[in-house]
Amino acid sequence: MSALDECCNSGCKDCPWGYKENKNDNFKKENIMCPKCEGKISIKKSITALTIVFVAVWSLDSFASGNMDHSKMDQSKMDHSKMKHGKMDKMSKKAGRKSLGEGTKKSVVNALEANEELHNSFFKYDGKKVEAAAKKLKKAIDGIEDSEVSKLLKFSKTKLDQIKASSSRDDNNQNYHLVSMALIHVVNTYDVGAKYNAYSCPMVKKKWVQNSKKMAKVHNPYAPNMPHCGSKDTNH
Repeated sequence: MSALDECCNSGCKDCPWGYKENKNDNFKKENIMCPKCEGKISIKKSITALTIVFVAVWSLDSFASGNMDHSKMDQSKMDHSKMKHGKMDKMSKKAGRKSLGEGTKKSVVNALEANEELHNSFFKYDGKKVEAAAKKLKKAIDGIEDSEVSKLLKFSKTKLDQIKASSSRDDNNQNYHLVSMALIHVVNTYDVGAKYNAYSCPMVKKKWVQNSKKMAKVHNPYAPNMPHCGSKDTNH
C-alpha cells in the first residue's frame, strides 16, 4: 500500500504501515495513525482554525455595527429630548390655564415679582437678604384676596417664616423649594402672563420660578457651584 492509497477502514488497527493500536491513554497521534489519517486530522485542524478566525472576524464586525447602532441610540435620545420639549411646548400652549380677575391677577403678579427678589437673593446668597425677601414675599401673598389662590399658597407662608439668616443654607434651600412648588402650581394653573415659568435642576432635585423675560439663561438659586445647571420646564 502506498501513501496515495486510501486510508484503511479499520480505525488504524492493524495498520498496513505498521502503526500500532493505542494501548493506554498517554499516546501521541502519530504512533497510532497511518499517514492518511494524519492528513485528515491536519485538514480538520485547518478547517477548525479557519472557522475560529471567521467567527472572530464576524464578532468584531458585529461589535463595530453595535457601536454604530449605539451611536444612533444616543442620537435618538437627543431626539427624544427634543420631543420632550415639544410636548412641553404643546402642553404650555393649551388653553388650560384659568383666567383671573384683573385685581387678583395683579396681586398674584406682585407676589411673583416679590419672588424674583427672593430668587436673586438665593442666587447670590446672602442670609440677611434672603430672610428680608422671604418676608416681602409673604406680605405679597397676604395681599391676594382670591380664596382659591390664597388656599394654594397658605402652606408657603409657613415655609417663608422658616427662611432665616440664622438657618443653614440647606434648610433655607429646602423651604424655598417648597414655596416654589406652590408658586409653580399657581403659574401653571392661572394665566398670569408669559414672563414666569417653572425651572428645575435634576442634580439638586429642586424647582423654582424664574422670570424668563429678564433671565433667558437658567439661574439656579440652590447650587452656587453650578449656577446655570437646570432646565426650563414650561413655556407660557
